[in-house]
Parts: sequence; structure tokens; C-alpha cells
Amino acid sequence: MHADSRMGTVLVFLSLFMVSGLIGTFILGNLVRRRGLQSLVISRRNTKTPKLQVIFLWGFGLASILYCSLFVGKQIECLFNSTYYAFYWLALLCFNIILVVCLSSEMIFITYLSPFKLKPTTLVNYVLLLLLIANTSVIFYLYIINDTFSYLIEVYPKTDLASCLETNSTMTILIHTFRPFLTPAFIEFALLSSTILLEIWSTKEVHQCDIELSRTGLDDLERASLINDVTSNEHQSSKNGSRNTVCQIIALAVTLSAGLGLIVCNIAEAKEVGDLEYTRYVTQVYELSLNATMIVATFVGFFCLVQYCTPDESTKVLKARDYAYLLSAFGVFMSHISEGIGGDVSSDDEAKLVMFIGILSIFQDYLQVVFLLCANRCKNSDPRTNLNLLESVLIFIMISNMVLWIADSFFLSEYPETRVLWHGNFPSELVYIVYNVLLPVSVFYRFTSFLEYYETFCVYTSERHTRNTSMSE
Repeated sequence: MHADSRMGTVLVFLSLFMVSGLIGTFILGNLVRRRGLQSLVISRRNTKTPKLQVIFLWGFGLASILYCSLFVGKQIECLFNSTYYAFYWLALLCFNIILVVCLSSEMIFITYLSPFKLKPTTLVNYVLLLLLIANTSVIFYLYIINDTFSYLIEVYPKTDLASCLETNSTMTILIHTFRPFLTPAFIEFALLSSTILLEIWSTKEVHQCDIELSRTGLDDLERASLINDVTSNEHQSSKNGSRNTVCQIIALAVTLSAGLGLIVCNIAEAKEVGDLEYTRYVTQVYELSLNATMIVATFVGFFCLVQYCTPDESTKVLKARDYAYLLSAFGVFMSHISEGIGGDVSSDDEAKLVMFIGILSIFQDYLQVVFLLCANRCKNSDPRTNLNLLESVLIFIMISNMVLWIADSFFLSEYPETRVLWHGNFPSELVYIVYNVLLPVSVFYRFTSFLEYYETFCVYTSERHTRNTSMSE
């Protein structure tokens, strides 16, 4: 009973944060409706990925809303079939309903304002802070509901509520069926939306020379569609020439083929197809080969930067998402170090392979981060130079990170059969840290790497299109 009260109280506090963030977004929306977009916006963000970020944000958000809706459906079903109502269960019902509304409003808020930097007014700072706290609440919520059904059945074994939860109704089947695919969306949505909020949050004072959007331009912007506005530059660049050169198509085909092989291995391992030990060994070797190939591709990318590019001497301040990316990279390093230590201290037959994968992964991720930072601070030294090889390397690393994100997010996070450390003689404390603390950070790192490399790829291709256009004129 005491645990029930404590859990319910935590949900009440999380609900208050959610409601506060929801009210804040409504206030800012009303302010834009009455005074126009210029009342909130300083300038347009200098980034190539607002559209892609919004697309993934809506995908993760809709998946999160669907999971909450299924949970609410099960709770309503139990309310009609039960005479005993636990405080925690009622608090969780209210929180799920509030969460659906809050997620919907936050998606609309970020979609409308993601292309811009906001003014650092007291109201804007307060609302963005509340939204960041609300996103943190989503992560806490995910850990709270992890074993909710089992917890309530164990605490209240002979009640109508426990009987309802044990019944294999339609809602129960849907929750257990879609949970492996929908649960990872919660963390991805919370981390991605937090990253976008930090990007549009301007902490510097507003100066007149910094204001890039005039009142007339903003009024025109309000009359235009957001999606058309975000993608206008992309459509213009596509008119100047196709990005899909032969080298890039080959790189894309090779990467997708290699990534598909890893996903097939993970599916076979998760579904326990054939000999599980042999399947797990093949998956590890495949992952090791992919990491080694990414290291070779990174060295090729460094060669292209040295031969064809020069460092940009202008000062570039790190963005909020750059700091988030570097912090997540540190978490990934810790995860690989833990795997390497676990492989070294274990006497299992697969331990040495796990240790070698951890060491090679540290080297690969370090080179990947350094290469990205160098590529973002370089520019083409000779307009006549063809950068197809560099662009192909960016494609290969970008798609490889997306494949590794799918493997970590939808297989390693949800299927214990794919967790190598769980099936060996590894310390239980180490296993808990790797899969419950560091794995969500690794998932965010892989997805952010995909976005960062995509933006870098867009920068180099846009420079090439601009150069080709100027030469044709």
C-alpha cells in the first residue's frame, strides 16, 4: 500500500509538470495569434534538417500516443469490470490522458516553430523549461509503467483489477503485440524534442542587427504552409541537378544491403530461429565486420578532407544538439568500455569476441565523432574538385548509424534474446548498467549521428549544386 501511494504521488507530480507545459504552449500560441510570429521569433535557424527532424518527431510522437491510447483503453476496460481501484492505477489513468494531449500539443508547437530561433523573453524561457521538464517526465513514465501489470497483479492478487489484467482481452493482446515497437518511441520522442527545443531556445540578448525577419516577411510566412517553407530550399536545389550520382547510388545500395543483413540476423536472434548460439555468434561477427568497414570508410573520409578540403577559419559555436551529441557519445564510450570489461572478466566462450567488439566499437565511434566535427569545419578548396567519394562516405556512415539505431532500439532494447551479456557469465551489476542506463543513451547517439551526417551531407551537396549553377551561368 505504501508503494502504491508513493508511485501514485510521483505520477501526480509528473502530471502537474505536463499540465504546466501544456498551458505554456497554449499561451504562446495565443500570443502568436494576437501579435503575429514576430512576437516570438528572432531569426531563422541555420540548419538543413528541420523537415527531417519534424518527420521523425511526428513518427515517434504518434507511436507514443498510440501506446498511451492502448494503455488508456485497457484501464477503462478494467474500470468497468472492477470494484477495487488502486490509487496508483487511477493516477496512471489521468496521467496517460494528460500525456496524450501534451504530446499532441508539443508536436504542433515544435512543428510550427522548429525553423526559427525564439526570443529569450521570460515567458518563452519559462515555457521551454517546462517542456524540457515534461520530456524528462516522459522518460520517468516509461520506467514506471515497465512492469505495471505484473506489479499490480502481485500487490493485489485476489482483486477484480488483477483478474482484469490477467484476462487476454483485445486491448491486452494489442499492448503486448505492439509494445516492442512502440516503447522505444517514448525515449526517442523525449530526447529528439528536447534537442529541438534547445536549438530554438536562444539564450543571448536580442539586438536589432540580429533580427533577420521583418514584419512583412513574417506576415507572408504566416500565410504560407510550414512544410512548403521548410522544404523550399530543397526543391530549389533539386531543380539545379540530381544528387544521386553513380557513386552515391552504389554507396547507398551497398550500405542498405549490409544493413539489411544485420537486421535479418537480429530478427533471427530475437525470434530464436534455428540454433540460438550459432545465430548469436553470426550476429556478433556481422556487427564486428560492419564496425570494421565503418572504420575503413572513416579513414577514407579523412583522406578526402585532407586532399580536397581546407579548414574553415571562421569561428563556429557549438550548437545545443552538438553538446547533446557529444554527451551521448561519452555514454556510448562507457557502454563499450563496460562490454569490453565484461568480456575480459568473464570465462564464457564468447567473452573474448564481446571484448574485441567493445574495443573496436570504441575506436569506431571515436573516429566517427572526430570525422564529423572535422567535416563540419571544412569546405571545398577547389571548385573543380569532385567530392563524390566524400559524399559516398557520408552516405555510408549515415545509413550504417540508422541500421545500428534500429538494431539497438527495436531489438536490443526489447528482446532479451539479443542481449549478449545476459547469456554469459557477466556480473549482474554490469549487465544492468549497460542495458538499463547506457543503452538509451546509445540509441539516442545512433539516431543523432544519422541526423548530423545527413545535415553534413546536405551542406556538401548544396555547395556542389551552387558551384555547378554558377559555372553554368
